[in-house]
Amino acid sequence: MLKAKYCVYILCSMLASHAAQARTWNEIEQSGTLKVGMTGDYSPLSFYNKLGALAGFDVDMTKRLAKSLNLKIEFVQTSWPMIGHDLASDKFDIAAGGVTYTEKRAKQFSFSSSVAKNGKIILSHCSEAARFETLEDIDNPKVRVIVNPGGTNEIYVNTHIKQAKIIRTKDNFANLQGIRNKTADVMITDLIEGHFYQLHEKGVFCISSSSVLDGTRSYKAYMMKKDNTELLEKVNQWLAGDSKSVLANQWQIIQ
Repeated sequence: MLKAKYCVYILCSMLASHAAQARTWNEIEQSGTLKVGMTGDYSPLSFYNKLGALAGFDVDMTKRLAKSLNLKIEFVQTSWPMIGHDLASDKFDIAAGGVTYTEKRAKQFSFSSSVAKNGKIILSHCSEAARFETLEDIDNPKVRVIVNPGGTNEIYVNTHIKQAKIIRTKDNFANLQGIRNKTADVMITDLIEGHFYQLHEKGVFCISSSSVLDGTRSYKAYMMKKDNTELLEKVNQWLAGDSKSVLANQWQIIQ
């Protein structure tokens, strides 16, 4: 009986170990499908359009990437709190759609070369933008800062906001709605996202900070498991081509 239990334990351990391994390039190629994880709540990189279809710069980018590799693409829904866990669990091969390179993430995962330059800004309703130009302007008890869990925006808020009221939401859509209906005063977000909403909802969203917040300059990239070196090499080779600049112009992404 003990021997049987021990064998079951060993078998389970082996299966768990296997599940933790990223699909090799050969396995991806044989499957015919590249799996890409996205949250779908980060315009203009990944979002659901009015028809309910996943759209955005990184959606178009990864479709072209897959085509260049002679693969079909499968988008896998994830969330910012779970994106690292889901990648580590091998639910998809690449995490995309607004993933910021950080040193903490880089200890666990591999990152592609830069997809887009970025940094944190203050986004507010245009009618209130003049009030919120600096971190000092927003970090006081009368200001309501809205943020969703799991990403670098929350990390920034948790680190720098000491006095303002923090409103925590379920996702990034709720953040934006809070600014629209003025139930919140500001949100800390990425320059890429702020620029998009300032362009597409004029008179509603304004970048109120005069520049990128100190110490936040960063870049977006594609995140993969560390043992997937061949896939990483192929992604970087493709990123060195023309598609990135062509699609960046189409989506008005700052390069």
